[in-house]
Amino acid sequence: MGAVRIIENESQFYHEMSTMGTKLVIVDFTATWCGPCQRIAPIFEQFSLKYPNAIFLKVDVDKCAEVAAIQGVSVMPTFIFYRNRTKLGFCQGADPAGLESKIQQYYGNGDTEDSEGSVTGHVRNNNNAYYRIFGIIFLTAILLYWNKYQQ
Repeated sequence: MGAVRIIENESQFYHEMSTMGTKLVIVDFTATWCGPCQRIAPIFEQFSLKYPNAIFLKVDVDKCAEVAAIQGVSVMPTFIFYRNRTKLGFCQGADPAGLESKIQQYYGNGDTEDSEGSVTGHVRNNNNAYYRIFGIIFLTAILLYWNKYQQ
């Protein structure tokens, strides 16, 4: 498959996650203003071509703040690894060797062409009101705290 898919909004993120089946999904939580994020972006793109049976997504934390908050992203870049919508692990920072090591750790076991979409009908849907409300409350608390100490 290869190539990085750009996620523009929350619904696109959840849609992409719900259709991946057993494939490894690697999500780069990034920001346009983040220097390290920009430095590792071309390497992330190269990895998407090197590991074609994995899905590579890029999420701008400013465009998709709720998704980033729900996923526990507080440092950029953060790379989170999923399979069947289950978080396998993560790595933070612009470390190409560390990122590739994590990719290799999770790559395989379901990333062959034969298994593509084999359990798509069994993917659990976590896109429910609980997660949305939690994300909104979390972001509200952060904004209130930030506003209090900006004055």
